Amino acid sequence: MSNLIDLDGLDLGSLDEKGKPVETRLKDVKAAVGIFATLLRADEKSAVNRSRIDSMFDGVAPYNESQLAASGQGLKTNLNFGEAQRLLDISLSAYVDLYTSLERLVEVKATTGERSEAGPKEDIVAQELTDLFRRWPEFHSSYLRLCTQFIKHGVGVAYFDSPEDWKFRVGGFADILIPRQSQASENSIDIAVGRRQYQLHELYHFIKNEKAAKAVGWNVEEVKRVMMENVKTSGRAYTSGNTYSDYEALQAEIKNNDLYTGIQNPTVDVLHYWVREIDGSVSHYISAESSPKDFLYKKVSRYDTPEQAYIFFTYGVGSNGTYHSIRGLGQRIFSHIQTSNRLRCQQIDGAMLASAVMIQPENQRSLDELSFTFYGAYAVMSPNVKIVEKAIPNLGTAVQPALQDLTQQLNLNTDTMSPYGPNQTSPYKNKMQVVADMDVATRISGSTLNLFYSSWTRLMREMVRRIVQVKRPDAAIKDFFDRCEKRGVEKEFIKKLDVAQTKAVRSIGNGSHANRLVSLRELQGISGQFDDVGRRNLTRDIVSTRVGHDLADRYVPAQESERQTVDTKIAYLENQQLQQGQQVPVVSSELHGQHLQLHVPLLQQFIQAINEGQADPQQVLPALQALYQHISETAQYASGDPALGAVVGNAKQVLQYAEEAINNTMKALEKIQREQQQQQQISEDGAGQPQMSEVDMKLQKAQVDMQITQQKAELDMAIKQQKFDQEQAIRDAQAALKFREQE
Repeated sequence: MSNLIDLDGLDLGSLDEKGKPVETRLKDVKAAVGIFATLLRADEKSAVNRSRIDSMFDGVAPYNESQLAASGQGLKTNLNFGEAQRLLDISLSAYVDLYTSLERLVEVKATTGERSEAGPKEDIVAQELTDLFRRWPEFHSSYLRLCTQFIKHGVGVAYFDSPEDWKFRVGGFADILIPRQSQASENSIDIAVGRRQYQLHELYHFIKNEKAAKAVGWNVEEVKRVMMENVKTSGRAYTSGNTYSDYEALQAEIKNNDLYTGIQNPTVDVLHYWVREIDGSVSHYISAESSPKDFLYKKVSRYDTPEQAYIFFTYGVGSNGTYHSIRGLGQRIFSHIQTSNRLRCQQIDGAMLASAVMIQPENQRSLDELSFTFYGAYAVMSPNVKIVEKAIPNLGTAVQPALQDLTQQLNLNTDTMSPYGPNQTSPYKNKMQVVADMDVATRISGSTLNLFYSSWTRLMREMVRRIVQVKRPDAAIKDFFDRCEKRGVEKEFIKKLDVAQTKAVRSIGNGSHANRLVSLRELQGISGQFDDVGRRNLTRDIVSTRVGHDLADRYVPAQESERQTVDTKIAYLENQQLQQGQQVPVVSSELHGQHLQLHVPLLQQFIQAINEGQADPQQVLPALQALYQHISETAQYASGDPALGAVVGNAKQVLQYAEEAINNTMKALEKIQREQQQQQQISEDGAGQPQMSEVDMKLQKAQVDMQITQQKAELDMAIKQQKFDQEQAIRDAQAALKFREQE
C-alpha cells in the first residue's frame, strides 16, 4: 500500500484551485488527527511485534503463567535465561566504545584565516564542543537510548523540540509514526507524527507570556481549553464538580504552586506533526490527541530541511529499502531465544525428574498418610507405598545437542563470536588468525557502521549548527564561547565555521577495544617515519586506550603548540641559499605545504622591497629567479593535495607578482644595454671592437642562468618520473609475489 493513499488530509499538489502555491500541505486539525489515526491503525501489528520483542529483552518467561496453572502445570520451570539481554549488551558495547574511546567527537572546518593559524583553532573548538556535549547530563543516556532503540527494533530517531535547542530527544516507532512504504531517507517522509505527554505546568509555561506566545505560533485559547479539560481536582472553592470552572483560577493555582498542580493532575496527550512541504522545508504543528478543536501550535516551514527536525538511525537497509522493512537484533534472535528458553526449561524439569525417587501409593489413604521417619542414617516410609523402578529418559542427551546447535547458529547470526570459538581451534593458529578471531568477536559489520556514522555525522552537524548559529544562546553555549575565547579563539571565528564540513570523528578499531590495540601496535611498527608530534599522538592514543582520556594527561599531556617538523628547518636553510641566488632542487617527499609557507613570505619581501625602492632590482634579480623557480616546482607538487588548495592559490598569486618584477627588471636591463650600445657606437673611433659592458654581462649571465635552470628542471622531472615508474614496477612485483606466497 502506498504511503500516500491513506493520507487524505495531506495535499499532494503544489498549487491550489486558483493556480497559486499552497501555503501548507496540511489542511486543518481534523485532517491531522485523521492522518494520525490512519498511521496508528497501520502500525498495530508492528506495535504487537515490538512489545513481544521488548518483553523478551525485559526477561519475561517463555510460557504464560496463568495458562500453566490452569492446565495443572504450575510447577513447570518457566524462566527467561537472559540470552537476549546478553546479546544486546554485547552489541551495545561496540557502540559505547565508539563514543567513549574518542577524545574529540567532531571535526570542524574554518572559512577564514591561513591554514597554519586556523588548524589549532579548529582543534580548540572541536575540544570545547566535545566538552559541551559531555557536560550535558542527558547526553550519555540519550546516546545509549538511541543505540538501544535501533539495535533492538532496527530504527531509532533523534529529534528536536525547536529550531534553537541543540539538545536532541530520542524515540522510535512506538513514539513517532510515519507512513508505511516510506523510503529510508528523511527527505522521503511526507509526514511524521510524534506522541508526547505534557504536564499542565509545562503547557502553561508555553503561553505564560500570551503576546509572545501568539507571535511565535501558539494558539493561546486552544491551549487554555485543553488545560481546562484535563485538570482534575477536589475540595477547591473555585471548582465545579471535579474540574476547574475558569482558567483564571487554574492560572492562579499554577503560579502559586505549579509543581503540585502539574503532578496531581493527569498528563496531557499531545501530538507533534512534522510535515514536509513542496519546497523541502518542514512545517511544525501541535495538537491535543483527544478531541482537538484547533492546533495548539502552528509554524509553517519552521525547519529548512527535514534533518533539522529529525534524524533516523537504521540497523540496516531492509528488504526493499523502506523504514518498516528494516529489522533489528530483536527480530533476528526472537525465535532462537524463545526456543532456547523452552529447551532449557525442559532440560531443568528433566534433571529434577531424573534426580527424584518415584513413589506409588497403593490407594488414596496411603497417599494421605504418606510420610518419612528418619532414624539417623535410615528413613522409614509409610506402609502401603512402593518405590517404582522406572527408567527415566535422559533429556540432557537429547536437549544438549539441540541447544549447542541453536547457540552456535545464534552466535553466527549475531556476529558475537569467532567461527572457531573458544572450544575450537583454527587449523592455522598463528598471530594473524588470533587477530582475525578478535576482529570477528568484537566487530560491527562495515555496512552497519557506515549507516551509523552517516546518521551520527548528520546529528553532530545539526547540533554544531545550532550551537554556532543560534541567536539566543543558553548558559551552556555562552560558557562554550567564553572558554574558547580564553584559549584564543574569538567568537567571530566560530560564527564563520563551515558547518556543512562538520564530521563525526571515527573511532580507531570500529568499536572494538581489541582491534584498536592491534591497530595501534601496527602503527608503532612504522612510527619511526612519523614526526615528533605524530609519535607523541600515537603514544597518547595508546595510553588513552589503556587508562582513558581523563587519565591520559597524567602520562602524556595533549600537545597544543603548533606542529613543527624537520621540513621547517630545511625550508629555513633553503631560504638562505635562495637569497644568494643559488638554485635548490625540490624533492617529491618533502612536506610541500610547509615549504611554501616559508618560501612565499620571503619572495613577498623581495617584491615589496623592489616596489618601495628599498632594493636594487638588478642586485636582487638572481634571488628572485632562484625563488621563482623553486616555488614554482614546489607549488606543482603541492597542487596534487586538495588540502593545500588555499596555500597553492596564494603561492601562484605571489608568483605572478614575482614574474612581473623579473620581466620588468629584465626589460630595464635591456633598455640600459641598448642605450650603452648607442653611446658606444657614437664614441667609437672605428678601431677594434667595443668592449662588453658590465650591464651586458649581467644580462647575458641572467639569460643563460634562466635557460640552464629551465633545462635542469625538465631533466630533473624526467629523472624523477623514470625513478617513480621503476619503484612502482618493483612494488607491483613484490605485491604479486606476496600474493602468490599467501595462496
